[in-house]
Amino acid sequence: MSDDTEKGKDEDLDWGNPPSPDTPENRKKSQHAQLIIVILALIGIFLPGLLFWLIKG
Repeated sequence: MSDDTEKGKDEDLDWGNPPSPDTPENRKKSQHAQLIIVILALIGIFLPGLLFWLIKG
């Protein structure tokens, strides 16, 4: 049983993928993804307020 416990501890330390290298291509992809997230966040913030203002007004 102690072998299973030790094996589980080692597996917990080894998870996920290593980070991508910081290349101009990867930087451009990440900036593009951040721009999409910002646009969606702004739509999510302003659209309900705009609809509320139009419906109530």
